[in-house]
Amino acid sequence: MQLIITHGPDSGRKFQLPGDADYIVGRGDASDTKINDESMSRRHFSILFGSENTTIRDLKSSSGTFVNGKKIETSIIESGAEITAGNTQFRLDAVESRNDETLQLADKKEISSSNMTTLLGTQMGPFELQEVIGKGVSGIVFKAWNKEKNQHAAIKVLSPQISGDEDQKQRFIRAMQTMLPIRDPHIIRLLAAGKTGPYCWAAMDFIDGQNLTQLIEKVGIDGMLDWRDVWRTAMHIGRALQVAYKEKVIHRNVTPTNIIRQHDNRSFLLGDFMLAKALEGDNARQITQPGQLVGDLAYMSPERTHSDGVVDTRSDLYGLGATCYALLTGTAPATGNSLPEIVKNIREKTPPRPKTVHLSVDDLFQDIIMRMLAKSPGDRHQSPGELIVELERIGKFNNLVAN
Repeated sequence: MQLIITHGPDSGRKFQLPGDADYIVGRGDASDTKINDESMSRRHFSILFGSENTTIRDLKSSSGTFVNGKKIETSIIESGAEITAGNTQFRLDAVESRNDETLQLADKKEISSSNMTTLLGTQMGPFELQEVIGKGVSGIVFKAWNKEKNQHAAIKVLSPQISGDEDQKQRFIRAMQTMLPIRDPHIIRLLAAGKTGPYCWAAMDFIDGQNLTQLIEKVGIDGMLDWRDVWRTAMHIGRALQVAYKEKVIHRNVTPTNIIRQHDNRSFLLGDFMLAKALEGDNARQITQPGQLVGDLAYMSPERTHSDGVVDTRSDLYGLGATCYALLTGTAPATGNSLPEIVKNIREKTPPRPKTVHLSVDDLFQDIIMRMLAKSPGDRHQSPGELIVELERIGKFNNLVAN
């Protein structure tokens, strides 16, 4: 197992943990780590592996030791646990040695077929690809089985055209490393990433549900979705974006395809974090038609349609607003018969208010959607937190619970 510093002065450092002795974590010479964090004690906490459990123990530190946000004295911990000591955050990872290998993109057995559907049955890391569950410009999503964990995962395998050069590989590595420590109930968790033969891949939690593109198609056929369900979508994805905002991460491609509604509890989750950033570069542009942009065009913010546009969290909020608009009306806020026409409408044309086709929409909620779709980023909510405050006000007024 390894202990990885995910945030703090020594962010990125990794420590291989022994299996037969206390491992002392702290900033002093008597520790096994000597971390450069003055807010940590010299001997802050220890980790000990037993025959059945792994135990963490606070060593009477000055600021305390926290596991998954709770202060502990002694506690059993498992792989994936997040530990905070002083201004440093750690993650305990049982498979990071494998992630390290794959994130360095050490080539495995070459896969020669250019038809990616023939990858079914192929092993990528500990994952066996079992079923195609999605396709896009950048690659294919497979349902996979992790033999070691005895559980399913979703594996996005990128086209070799995208991951074929060293710059693209390194961009992919940096993007995946950024996302590995981020955890939230409304973000689809990244489990591992790597390269097998010519294919870069990212493994995520498998979510039993449907993406919102499928739901919007049903809206167009079966009638309008209750606005309260759309409000829950905005709340859940707004929370996910708030977590990303705090970590200084921009999604860049908030679209219905990247949002999944779980079947069991109707919770909404956002996936494909950082993949848009990982796909920037010449190769990403080469696999599209001339002038086409990577991503779902109809949900792009106006600034994203400009090559020199500044993209920040407000662009993500536009994508969420466009998705909510489509859930309410059955169509994206910007449409057209050609790519240039769609781009022109994104930049210049204000879409009809949702209530013109969905009479039961709450007026205040409609106003929020239209603000999210403002052409100028300065006219939108300036952070996900600001959006959430307004959504909570509407929820309180209508006795709504987001869960």
